[in-house]
Order: sequence, then structure tokens, then C-alpha cells
Amino acid sequence: MSPADEKLKATYRVIAGSFLAGAAAMVMLGLVAPIAVKGGLSIRDAWAATADHNGPAVQPINVVQVRAQIAEAQRQMEAARQSSQASIDRLDRLAGR
Repeated sequence: MSPADEKLKATYRVIAGSFLAGAAAMVMLGLVAPIAVKGGLSIRDAWAATADHNGPAVQPINVVQVRAQIAEAQRQMEAARQSSQASIDRLDRLAGR
């Protein structure tokens, strides 16, 4: 390999290394810096906080209310189906089905 080829290879390595260093710096500035500035990496924020709960963590389900909502949704779906059935039948006739 000639000295000119080795010099060209070294130049490519320097350019590639510089590009990677710049990309790494941009990632650090874009991702890590905002977290560090806001204190996301500070120890004081890592301590667990106590919370006061006035009720159960999961509220009981009102089965009657859920069934009423389902029945109302079914009524609305049936009404929508009936109101659009004439249009669907017409499209079927036009399509030759």
C-alpha cells in the first residue's frame, strides 16, 4: 500500500471519528442535558414520597350502571342500523348483489 493510500485512509478515519464524536455530543445535549438541568438525575428527587389515600385503590364496579350503559349502547346501535338499512339495501341493489 502506498503512503498516499495510508494517508487517505487516516484522513477517512479522522473524518469518521469526528462525525461520531459530533453525533454523540448532539445526543448528549439533546437527551441528557434537559434531564440534568431539570434535576431529573438528582438524588433528592429519587426519594419515595408518601401518599394519603382516602379510599380504596380500585373503586368497586357498579354492575347495574355498566349493564345500563351496555343496553343503551345496544339501543343506539340498533337505531343506527335501522336508519341506515334502507341505504345499504339500495347500495346492494345498485351493486347487483
